[in-house]
Order: sequence, then structure tokens, then C-alpha cells
Amino acid sequence: MDSNQLIYLTPPILGAFIGYITNWLALKMLFRPYEPKYIFGIKVPFTPGLIPKRRKEIAEAIATTVEEHILPLEKLQKLFEESNYKERVNKRIELVIDELVEMSVEDIKKTIKEGISLGKFNIKGTVIVTVIDKVLDRSIEKLKRKLKADIYEKASKLIEEHLEEELPILLSQLNIRQMVIETFMEIDIKTLEDIVIGFSANQLRYITYTGAFLGFIIGLIQSIYIYFAQ
Repeated sequence: MDSNQLIYLTPPILGAFIGYITNWLALKMLFRPYEPKYIFGIKVPFTPGLIPKRRKEIAEAIATTVEEHILPLEKLQKLFEESNYKERVNKRIELVIDELVEMSVEDIKKTIKEGISLGKFNIKGTVIVTVIDKVLDRSIEKLKRKLKADIYEKASKLIEEHLEEELPILLSQLNIRQMVIETFMEIDIKTLEDIVIGFSANQLRYITYTGAFLGFIIGLIQSIYIYFAQ
């Protein structure tokens, strides 16, 4: 290869190399270095990388987007309503009422049995005990069913009304913005880099190749100019 050919080939090759390296370096500098670097106590320019340096600003921007567009109050309320939370709450209420009624009625039943007497003659140990027990058991069962039905109907209606009133207030008190900021700030920079690079690896690779291609084209134009300028 003579010197004339080298003159024409050098600009495209050098341009492609420079375009590739500059784009590759620019992408690396988004995250790296992770920490600021110092030489003789003087901070090295462009350290840390762009994202570590402006991490708090990026976190706040993401949090604002999530709060205002991804999970606004209306969408949060819709998610809760679509989750059938009322049905689950009602089932839980029913279980609690069942347990409370069972406990209360059993206490009443025990008290009645222990307190029954006939004059000075305690009926325990007599045939009458059996009859009274059966009558008492039937009465108690009816009482339990009645109590459960009445309490559940009233409690369910009241709690559902209160839930509808309180849900918007509770959701409005969720500090989604702060939660997103804290979560973003807690993520290790290396992990964050892996996440971003991981799902955009192909696109970032194309960016570096594009830099090489554009550098090659610019170098080729220079070679053409040199050729016709001679």
C-alpha cells in the first residue's frame, strides 16, 4: 500500500474508530465512575458519571411521573375497587362476628347453667338438668343464628360505608412520591446500571455502531475532498 492510498484510507478508518470510541465512552460515562475521583485533592471533571451525579434529580423526576401519571389517586382507588377488597373485608367481618358471638353466647350459656337453682335445691345432678340443657341449647342456637345475622348485616353495611368514605383519604395519605425517591436512592448504582444496560443493550450497541458509521462517512468525505483538491 503506497502513501497515496494510505492518505485516502486513513480518514474513514480513523473517523470510524473515533466515532465508535466517543459514543462508547459517552455511554459509559452515564454511570461511571460511580464515585467522584480526586487527584491531589482536586476533583476530576465529569466524575462521578451523569446518573450518579444527578441521581436525586432523576429520582424526583421519576417520582413525579409515577405520582401524577402512573399511579394517581384515581387509578389507585380504581385498583382497590377492582381487587374486590370489599368482599374480602366482609368475609373477614363474618368470621370475626362468628367467633365473638360463639364466645359470648357460650359464656351466657355457662352462666345460666351455673346459676339455675330451684329454691334451695340445686338442680345439678338431677333428671331436670337434661331437660333444661336441651331447651337451653335449642334457645342458645336460635339466639346465635339471630345475633350473627343481625350483627353481620348491620356491621357489614356500616363498615362498607366507612370504607367508601375513608379509602380516598387513606390513599391520599400514601406518600408515593417519597417512596419512589427512597427506593431509587437505595438501589446500588451498579445494580441500576445493570438494569438499564440490560434492557437496552441492543439499542446502546446500535448507538456505538452509529457513531462508527457516521465517523466513517465523515472521514470518507474528507478523503473525497482530498482527492479532488489535489
